[in-house]
Amino acid sequence: YAAAGAGARPRRRAAQLQKMDQKSEEEAQYFWACVRRTQNARSDRVGDEKASASAIFGAQTTAGIKFDQYSKIPVKRSGGAPGTTACPNLDDFQNLPVDVPNGVPGFVAANLTRPDRMKYRVPTPIQKHTIPLGLAGCDVMACAQTGSGKTVAFLIPIIASACKSSGPTPGAVAPQPRETPCRPRAIVLAPTRELAIQIEQECTKLTFGAPPPKQAGVSGAQPRWCCCAYGGASARSQLEQLAGGVCVIVATPGRLVDFLGRRLVSLRECRVLVLDEADRMLDMGFKPQLQRIVLQSNLQPVSNRQTLMFSATFAPNVQEVAREYLKPRFAKVEVGRVGSSVASIKQALLLAPRGDKRTKFELLVNLFAAEGDNAAAGQHRTMVFVQKKHTASWIKRELQKQGHRCEDIHGDRTQPQREAALGRFRGGSVDILVCTDVAARGLDVPDVSHVVQLDLPHSREEFDSYVHRIGRTGRAGRTGRATAFFVPGSEPKLGNQVLYVELLRHFEENKQDVPEWFRQLGRPGGSRT
Repeated sequence: YAAAGAGARPRRRAAQLQKMDQKSEEEAQYFWACVRRTQNARSDRVGDEKASASAIFGAQTTAGIKFDQYSKIPVKRSGGAPGTTACPNLDDFQNLPVDVPNGVPGFVAANLTRPDRMKYRVPTPIQKHTIPLGLAGCDVMACAQTGSGKTVAFLIPIIASACKSSGPTPGAVAPQPRETPCRPRAIVLAPTRELAIQIEQECTKLTFGAPPPKQAGVSGAQPRWCCCAYGGASARSQLEQLAGGVCVIVATPGRLVDFLGRRLVSLRECRVLVLDEADRMLDMGFKPQLQRIVLQSNLQPVSNRQTLMFSATFAPNVQEVAREYLKPRFAKVEVGRVGSSVASIKQALLLAPRGDKRTKFELLVNLFAAEGDNAAAGQHRTMVFVQKKHTASWIKRELQKQGHRCEDIHGDRTQPQREAALGRFRGGSVDILVCTDVAARGLDVPDVSHVVQLDLPHSREEFDSYVHRIGRTGRAGRTGRATAFFVPGSEPKLGNQVLYVELLRHFEENKQDVPEWFRQLGRPGGSRT
């Protein structure tokens, strides 16, 4: 029986591979069928419904944003190519250069500032410095606190760059036979599907009402301004959107590598590469895929493209890796201390005597009760972070039993389930979102008032996750709260003593109150096991 089982495994694997190859070929055939339909369509993009302004912008508001806080944040700026080192800052969005060299298209400025659109008034520090540098064509490495407006800071320059020319990029690799019409002018890479979708939504806002972009060699229907490509969802709907051409692709690395490998997407006309949450994109988890995109495709070499990197955290070793993708004379912008959090977030530590989920759950329930059950009454939105997927599901179920309106997001949920959960949380029908680190970076839900870290990161190397998690509140200068459960001791995957030094430094540098019980843990004999 053992021999029979051993022989069956290779056959099952071969059958799986054959099925995957068949699916891949069917998707490619579907893409080229969509291309043919697009080329035969009228140039007014038949079937591409125009979304209304209310659907795109919704009830976007700047209420509660403390713009005066931004002027107090120190900014360090260095480097830059000749002619960009003295690039003036942008002090007011009303002063954006419009329809001039190194300026922005008029539709971008209108969408950004109109009172019925995005309602932007005063640039945040990261926007004030990096938008002019980006418009000047400079490579940029930028680090700023979570919720400080990095997405708009890189989208404005890449949309402006895409509008400059519709002809082939100088020095581009020669076209291949039966070349795909999907030849974006810019690509934005993000580590998670949710973040990629969010970036696409911001790009859709900035390009609302814009004339269709021009693309050389694409006949029939006009290309789209922006599309999103990510794994965990059907490739067909994404390929259908890409078939008519697209100006900006926002993608997760795995899905883009897949489309590039099948020649459904070509990067030979790509002028700008953006890495959002760049520190995570450059770590070993994504580095092989990133190298396939940057070094093994027909993307322009570093000397012929503009590269923009944005993150809230940038460890020194990651900065060294980043230099491989940037021109030697890139600009570096640091807002506040690298890895710090915004001052508008009130942080607190809560002592958890044990590290098991039931003990922590009781403390969480008590925390909600102390708030007067505001989270369950729909008065606040709360995000609860845990380390394990099954813990997130368990916490959600237990909270629901107690009457809390709750959802969960983690890697075991399908992409439609994750999008639906996030949509209900954003829409207000759910008040508590229990999640793993798939929701720790970049997601912007403006009214999150409280972030609870039921589980802290396991190691000092992962401490950046603490900063990214609390950045889900206090967005765009609003106020917020962040509570972390701290388990004394060094028991593997339960005790948090390994993070003591980083937490103490972070609290002191950000002028947060440090509990006396926590200080005691750092004294001789203070760490309990």
